[in-house]
Amino acid sequence: MRKSVFTVLFLSSALVAVPAFAQVAAAPPPADEVAAGEEILVVGTRAQGRTVAESPVPVDVITGDALVNAGYTETNKLLNQLVPSFNFPQPSITDGTDVVRPATLRGLSPDQTLVLVNGKRRHTTSLLNANGSVGRGSSAVDLNTIPSLAIERIDVLRDGASSQYGSDAIAGVINVQLKRREGGRATMTYGKYVSSMEGVREVSGIARQANGQPQVRADGTYVLDETGSDREVRDGRTVTFAANMGLPMGETAYLNLTGEYRDRAPTDRAGYDPRRLYPLLANGNVDPREFSADRVNHRYGDARTTDFNFFLNGGVDIGATSELYIFGSYGVRDGESAAFFRRASGRDGNGNIQDLRNCTFTGTVCTPYYADGFLPLITSQMEDFSGALGVKGEVAGFKYDLSYVYGTNSFDFRIENSYNASFGPQSQRAFDAGGPGLGSRPSTSTCNAS
Repeated sequence: MRKSVFTVLFLSSALVAVPAFAQVAAAPPPADEVAAGEEILVVGTRAQGRTVAESPVPVDVITGDALVNAGYTETNKLLNQLVPSFNFPQPSITDGTDVVRPATLRGLSPDQTLVLVNGKRRHTTSLLNANGSVGRGSSAVDLNTIPSLAIERIDVLRDGASSQYGSDAIAGVINVQLKRREGGRATMTYGKYVSSMEGVREVSGIARQANGQPQVRADGTYVLDETGSDREVRDGRTVTFAANMGLPMGETAYLNLTGEYRDRAPTDRAGYDPRRLYPLLANGNVDPREFSADRVNHRYGDARTTDFNFFLNGGVDIGATSELYIFGSYGVRDGESAAFFRRASGRDGNGNIQDLRNCTFTGTVCTPYYADGFLPLITSQMEDFSGALGVKGEVAGFKYDLSYVYGTNSFDFRIENSYNASFGPQSQRAFDAGGPGLGSRPSTSTCNAS
């Protein structure tokens, strides 16, 4: 498949930025302000002040500027472009996994990569990947809930670190450092796919026999009239608005706020459906609607999603050697993906029912509930919240860090444009399918001291 991506940056404004770090020990400088290999590590080592060049394990340091300038707006896609061995597959027709897609590091399970935000564990999503996708049986952290504009830098340890962090760091560690600096930036981006589906020919209709009936293959599918050119699609339109602002809080405090809104249209790489879509007529001929039916009736590609994410990062000195800090996030994602297409029902010329899932019975007579078949839609809403409060500093030469971290995530399913054949004509078309929850059902918290 040949694919082009057009992205236009409409607005990018930067205000005067003055670092305002409120902490005991000097923080590592931004990675884009030091020489390559001299970035100070905060993951994969217990030593203070170790640089990338001195690290015995592979560590990538991705700066915030590199993320903003990489051409994508989803954090997972950015890391997929910038970090070796970080993979972000895009499954389709996998229910909730279409909307919350798991990423992997070094080819291991998504839940074997530890994700930290400001050095604290990030909670996972409540969705368990239960379909035929990468990460089946796991529940992973959704990095796309973190706006790229909120990130100062990302440290990626591409080596097992379970002895230091626990069993959830078998594949490695991703530590997201949030911005603390004063100043601000706002961006608006627009992008879409213009793709040629190599090997999938454009179709003008069904090939006919001399008697006007369709040409049928041995497997019962129709021979389609191909134009000779590949199918061209234009889809996946994505619009993103994001803004970051570091407020002037003085020399002993900092407060940084980030908001992001992203609206992504679905993509569709499905081919043409060559099956018979309507039952045969009583005389054995095909239904005339076969010749005009839309044969791109599945949806195979990215789900439709609308995201809003907000991040806060703040802190203030309390005394000469201690700092009180707080950071948190809130996010909502509405998603829509598709299931498999259900064909028009009814009995064919041989008395066989074509698709029971679209069948309404009147006695033994089966008629279609949706006359032209239907494509069920899986709609969902994910709500995510996280908050951390802590104090750190130094007492009598000992460093300490006491914190409480709470995370909650809920994922609710609805089914739209559907039908329950058991209820017959009285069936509703939309259904509340429930959903899992994490955090408020139950809570997660950590308390660390060193």
